[in-house]
Amino acid sequence: MAMSTFLSAQVVDGSFAFQTDPDKKYALYIPSSYNENTPQAMMLGLHPFNVNRWDAAAWRDTLLTFAEENNLLLVCPDGGSDGKVDDAIDTAFTSTLIDSVSTWYNIDHMEKYIMGFSWGAKTTYTYGLRRTSEFKGYLVIGAAINISEVNGLIEAAEDQNFFLVHGTNDSPSVRYEPLLAALEENSACVETELMSGVGHTIDFLNRNEILADAFQWLSENQCNTTSVIQKEVPINLYPNPCDGYFTIEGDYPLDETKLTLIDGLGQTIPHRQEGNVIYPDPDFQGWLFAVMTVDHVETIVKIIVL
Repeated sequence: MAMSTFLSAQVVDGSFAFQTDPDKKYALYIPSSYNENTPQAMMLGLHPFNVNRWDAAAWRDTLLTFAEENNLLLVCPDGGSDGKVDDAIDTAFTSTLIDSVSTWYNIDHMEKYIMGFSWGAKTTYTYGLRRTSEFKGYLVIGAAINISEVNGLIEAAEDQNFFLVHGTNDSPSVRYEPLLAALEENSACVETELMSGVGHTIDFLNRNEILADAFQWLSENQCNTTSVIQKEVPINLYPNPCDGYFTIEGDYPLDETKLTLIDGLGQTIPHRQEGNVIYPDPDFQGWLFAVMTVDHVETIVKIIVL
């Protein structure tokens, strides 16, 4: 672990064995504002496809100032030897890494965001749209994508916050305009920054200011075109982690509540309910979100099933 240039901030370069990779790498940035007693906003950063310049550490380093100035704990998984962060092993690793970071640090699960540039921006779409219950906003920079790559996924953008940053010299008729139209057609909330004369680069003028404005919009915009909002209410799930079942405790009308259990891939996990005791599918192990909806108010609580 090495200290960054910001007082009390930290850069972390780590790895662990995962599937067929005995040394799967990641890079983190812990801002100077981090306090273990206070939940911290988290940004998942997905790096571009160019192994000559980019890996998790290089992408983390590019975003240091942005993360520090916006009080973001930055999480960057590494795409491996081929540099592609959307291979099956990489998306599975990303989910495991997010879960691990959530145990290492005090993460605000209502303030998790995802961003990427180029191939990483494409993966911001394809990974993020499969996990819309997990992210509050999507910061898409110069996405190297065509509309066919989100077929069957773009419908999940409804009520999601997207900020698109793109250059007019970066094939906008293919990579930007069709995606913008599809997001709007599917009732996403979208803001944009189309930069005149800019090509396919992350090194554009005033980058940190543009990204800061984008993040501020994502964090503040209330996107609820279907009148469903997310907010915390006094509620507790215990034990957490649980072994086979958990109990819902709090001022919550369970008889009027729709309860859904969702795993890290965005898949619904079957469950059985007896009063305020919930029994997830006995074949399931890992972390999931308990999504409770009543009177158009949605509460999301993370729980680990052993």
